Amino acid sequence: MPGRRFWILAASVGLTLSGVAADTVPVPGPVAGQAAKPDVPGLSGQSFSYEENGKVLVAVNASFSANGAFLSARLIKLDTRTGLITAEGDVVYATRNLRILGEKAQLDPKNDIVIATKVRFGRNPVYLTADELRIENGDKTIKGLRMWHNEPAASGMSLNIGSAQYTQKDDWLALRDVRPQLAGLPFLYIPYYGQEGYQDIPYDIYLNMGSKDRQGTYLRTTTLARQTPSLWVGALLDFYSKSGFLVGPYLKYDNAKDQKATTHWKGFFQAGFINDRGDLLADSFGRLPGRTRTFEYGEINGRTADGVQVAGQLFATSDPDFVRDFRPNLSGRTGTPQLNLEVTKPWNGGLLSANLVAKADNYQEVAQKLPEVRFDLTETALGEHGLRQRGFAALAYLNAQPAAGIAPTIAWSTARLDLYYGLSYPLVAGDWLTFKPVIGARATDWSSALNGLGNQTKVMGQVGFDVEGLFTGSWALIAKKWSIDGMRHSLRPIVQYRYLPGAEQGAGVLPLADRAVALSAFQELDLADRPDAASVTARQAARLGVRNTLATRDTVNGTRDLLRFDVFTNWEQDAVTGTGNKSDVQAHLSLTPAPWVNIDSYQRLPNGGGAAHESLNSISFNSGDFWKASFGWYQLRQAEVANQLWLTGEIRLNSVYSGVITTNYDALTNQSIYQSIGLVQRIGNSWEVEYGFQKKVSAFGDSALGFHLRARLFKF
Repeated sequence: MPGRRFWILAASVGLTLSGVAADTVPVPGPVAGQAAKPDVPGLSGQSFSYEENGKVLVAVNASFSANGAFLSARLIKLDTRTGLITAEGDVVYATRNLRILGEKAQLDPKNDIVIATKVRFGRNPVYLTADELRIENGDKTIKGLRMWHNEPAASGMSLNIGSAQYTQKDDWLALRDVRPQLAGLPFLYIPYYGQEGYQDIPYDIYLNMGSKDRQGTYLRTTTLARQTPSLWVGALLDFYSKSGFLVGPYLKYDNAKDQKATTHWKGFFQAGFINDRGDLLADSFGRLPGRTRTFEYGEINGRTADGVQVAGQLFATSDPDFVRDFRPNLSGRTGTPQLNLEVTKPWNGGLLSANLVAKADNYQEVAQKLPEVRFDLTETALGEHGLRQRGFAALAYLNAQPAAGIAPTIAWSTARLDLYYGLSYPLVAGDWLTFKPVIGARATDWSSALNGLGNQTKVMGQVGFDVEGLFTGSWALIAKKWSIDGMRHSLRPIVQYRYLPGAEQGAGVLPLADRAVALSAFQELDLADRPDAASVTARQAARLGVRNTLATRDTVNGTRDLLRFDVFTNWEQDAVTGTGNKSDVQAHLSLTPAPWVNIDSYQRLPNGGGAAHESLNSISFNSGDFWKASFGWYQLRQAEVANQLWLTGEIRLNSVYSGVITTNYDALTNQSIYQSIGLVQRIGNSWEVEYGFQKKVSAFGDSALGFHLRARLFKF
């Protein structure tokens, strides 16, 4: 299979070249002209003679060894004037790091140069041939390099490289005019790539093929080639028999290893474009997407020497189902289509930041920040008596527009000034109790409110406390069968309370710029941590919870949590209606009775009893290097209904091959929605290649059957 062998060959270039070394070979002194064997240590041969008035010693069918280096050939010449050693015919040159077979080799020990022509080197399963190999002061240059999978053969798979150069000072390998070939026919051309030694993968290649009901038979490819120590350049190229070709760029940058860089950047960008010729299906908003369909996805992170940080993400699609139809593997990495960019700088004991949030689609509503500038005074000591202060000041321009083609909603825009200042005074009673009273105030002003209302101001106060206890116990219990050597139990009860006078102001007329995005997550309790003052309407709020941990230790695995059990719940008093509101109870249990087994369960239970709104459970086993497996099930009974089971497993068949399997089952539709089975092959000491088949069934009844190929470097 071309893809698999290409990875093997490309990786081996770096491994072989970075291991090449030109060991110094001592040169014998002059020897008087004679036919008898000269007295040269390490030299042996069938016969000897001299050229150029006895200055050049000629040995036939000879060999020469010194300082761990070995040289043999049909003819070896030693020039006592220059120190040059020339070998011709069936040349074998070997050092601790390299063994070369060739037609001719010339060694210049004084200048640390080795030049060999028509050479062959490498070892099973990869062999290399070259027109010329030159090693000078540790730098290697190879011309006419070809890499072969198994023995060189005209009908085999090879990698033809015009020239290769390795610079020892920079630990940089550069290859030019790269052409993978099958039976002598090239199927890809790459003018250049570079890599750092052999420790980084020179290519990042993803191949996936199969068929889908609406897109037809497909081949998805993603390729990255390294151009400089920091830059990778590549492309996305897919073919769908019913939809057409998808194309797009792929860029990746990471200069973390550049010691000269004052700002370190890490980021990537990829995009895809297709003129969809297939049957179009109405999206989840009831709209029919256009023929021209696109997506863009990228992230960037940067940090300067003086602490300025930059973080951003772009995810945009022409329609909400683009990822589902063409790049489903992105679904676990992308979220709501938006453009986010934040720049943060330490300043005057706090953090100064600018945050941009922009709409990146035409089918959802996004509260845009264009932008928000903010200063956060982190919690710091105020005086020398334990009092601590905290605050922030933020100014933003906010804008929201209705989504195109969807039922109209209110468009609004406003400038918002948000201020907070608060004090706290932590009190500690020994090692078992921490009590922190909190007081503060928040004032927020909007230039425009909803329903045509003008300027609105909301002022809220905050009075409350945080209490956390710690109770521990230890026992000298030993159970070698379960790898238990002593037990320690810690119990941490937690109580938080806030009274928020003024929370009812502006209810229903203030624009919401920050909305809750997950039912499972509790909102922040402290007024300083609430992202949007408009969303705070409860005059009182409290949180109660407890953290339980039972731990042990052993000499092999160190500290291990035998049992972890956490329970939390929230309560709020609605300031508008005056009613109380109990949140769901969140419970998390993790049990590890032995190092090779773990039981994990998360439950979100309605406060007052009844079936769980959300339940996530799993059991996993790991025998070490031989096998591992996990089984789990997920249920959702709020917002959406879901009930799915999954099973994953891996078993090592021998030192080379391992089998892997994954399956997901939907109990609501009584069908398997995802199945994958594959084989992982280890090649040499560095590479893993995974082959596999997979089948998917979507909620729309669309099915896909595919074959995937992945390769990764697992050992440096």
